[in-house]
Amino acid sequence: MQKGILVPSGSERGPTEIQFDSEIGRGRSRDKRTGGNGAGRLSLSRSRSRASSRVREEEFLKWTVLRRDPSMRLTTLKKNKKSGSGTGGDDDDDDDEDDDDEDDDDEEESDEERVSDIENDAEIDEEFHFDLGTKVLPNFSTSINDVLENSKPWIQKYLSTLDMEKERAGVNFETLEGGYSRALELVRKGKGAEAHPETSKNYILCTDLSSESTYALTYVMGSLVSNGDTLYIVHWDGDSTTSTKDSFIDNALRVKKHVRHLMDCVSVIVDDLDVVIISLTHPYPKHLLNEMIHGLKPVTLACSLSLILSSLQNFVCSVPTLVIRKKLKRSRKKGISE
Repeated sequence: MQKGILVPSGSERGPTEIQFDSEIGRGRSRDKRTGGNGAGRLSLSRSRSRASSRVREEEFLKWTVLRRDPSMRLTTLKKNKKSGSGTGGDDDDDDDEDDDDEDDDDEEESDEERVSDIENDAEIDEEFHFDLGTKVLPNFSTSINDVLENSKPWIQKYLSTLDMEKERAGVNFETLEGGYSRALELVRKGKGAEAHPETSKNYILCTDLSSESTYALTYVMGSLVSNGDTLYIVHWDGDSTTSTKDSFIDNALRVKKHVRHLMDCVSVIVDDLDVVIISLTHPYPKHLLNEMIHGLKPVTLACSLSLILSSLQNFVCSVPTLVIRKKLKRSRKKGISE
C-alpha cells in the first residue's frame, strides 16, 4: 500500500492522492529486491560463472587455497527469503533493513573463515596437489623434510665434538631487577653483520622450544635471512623468579645446536650471519617484544602458530608478523600427530 497526502479537489468528487518521487524510488528498489521473478538470482549466477571462468584463466588465481575469486566474497546470498514481500508501506522499510542485517549473518563463510577453522585443515591440505615438505627454500639445497630428517644425526655428531663445560661457560647469564634472569649468547657465522653494514636487516623469532618452533626456525633460516643479517631468537621462560641458572643455559644451548645445524645448511648461500639467542623470564612478554621491536626495528616478527594461539594471543605490534604453521601428519587410527 502506497503512502500519500490526501488533498481535496473541487473538480473531482473524491480527494486526490499525491505521491512523492522519493517514495516511488524506494518502492521500486524494494520491489526489485523482493520480487524480481528470478532476475536477481540470474544475474548472480552469471556473475559467479564469470568469476569462476576468471579463476580458470588467470594463473595467479589457480593456486589460491579454495580456487575461488576473492571478489566473490563481496556478493551476498540470501538463504531465507521473506514470505509475503512486496505489499508493505514505509513502516515495513525498517523491518526490511533489519531483516537484511539478519540475513547477512546467514551468508556463506568467507575464505578467511574457512581457513581459520581448525576442523577444516584436512580439506585445505587436500587442495594442495603437492607436499609442503618437499619445497626447497631459497637458502637450502634440499627440501625442508630432508633438512629436518638430517638434523638428528648432524646434531649428535656435533655434540660429540664439544666441550660442554666450555660451551656452558660461553653463555652470558645475568640477573635482572626484580629477581628475573636472562641468558644470552651470540652465534656468529663468518664475519657476521659487520661485513654488510649497509644491507644488514634484523629479524625476531619467538620460540617455545617445541617442534613447531623448530620448524619455524628452519623456515626463517631457509627463506628470510641473507648475508649480513641478524636474527634474534627470543624464548620466554615464564614470569617466575625461581628459575635456576642451569635451566636458562640449557635453553640457550638447546636452541644453539639447531642454529649451528641450519648455519651449515645455508652455507652455500649465506656466508655472514649473526644469531642472538635470548632465554629469559619477564612479567610482561608482550611489552618486552614491543620494546625490542621499537629498539631493533626488525623487518618482521616470526613465530609458530602454537605461540599465536597461546602466549601471544591478541598481540599487536608495529611490524608484519609471520605465522608459520607446521603441517601435521594425520592417521586414521592414531589421529593427529607431529
